[in-house]
Amino acid sequence: MNWPKAITFDCYGTLIDWEGEIQLIFREILKKNGVEHFDVVALQRHWEDIQFDYIQNQYLPYKEVLKNTLPMAFNYFSYPFTDKDTEYFSASMGKWRPFSDTKSALLEIKKHTKIALLTNTDDHIIEETVKRLGIEFDEIVTAEQACAYKANHNGFHLLLKKLGLDKSEILHTGFGFKYDIVPASRLGITSCWINRYGETRPVDVKENYLVGDMKTFSILVKGMFVN
Repeated sequence: MNWPKAITFDCYGTLIDWEGEIQLIFREILKKNGVEHFDVVALQRHWEDIQFDYIQNQYLPYKEVLKNTLPMAFNYFSYPFTDKDTEYFSASMGKWRPFSDTKSALLEIKKHTKIALLTNTDDHIIEETVKRLGIEFDEIVTAEQACAYKANHNGFHLLLKKLGLDKSEILHTGFGFKYDIVPASRLGITSCWINRYGETRPVDVKENYLVGDMKTFSILVKGMFVN
């Protein structure tokens, strides 16, 4: 079997511990500003909802998105913050750490097919992240290159063009159902949902494959290429 010819990945949340790293930063900011009682998970989830809606509008660099959306989330809960806190958050993304299974899974998958990234971030941020991962990707498309954020389809079209492949020849993989699985489904691209936290589907769309982590996904991929 020679399918898929490439596996395309979301990065933050799929390979990088998006939720955990944001919660760590928010917790640090809250404690620095003297807040003792808080629900950092609720804060992070509310921020993500704000962020998702925000990036569907006119394109801005993701560093600006981070800077502009932190105050919205903190103000909703009446949590204090400073301008330095927003700058700190906006400069942190390239330093966020990967999940423990990410690198070994990617190395295994690379034995069988091409790997590529389709990520809602800026070029300079993903460069820092890829260096941290220590993995060479065959192609990378950012929101900066596409001038749009997922769930917009621009990035998918650009990545297919850069790979020189038809949509039928790739498998798109991500944790963000609204960001990745929904647009892949609408484009007719086969998808795999990396559902690390056992979440329910937020909309009436279904992925083609479902796994709980990258290690399991690498086993699935290996099986696809067994003769």
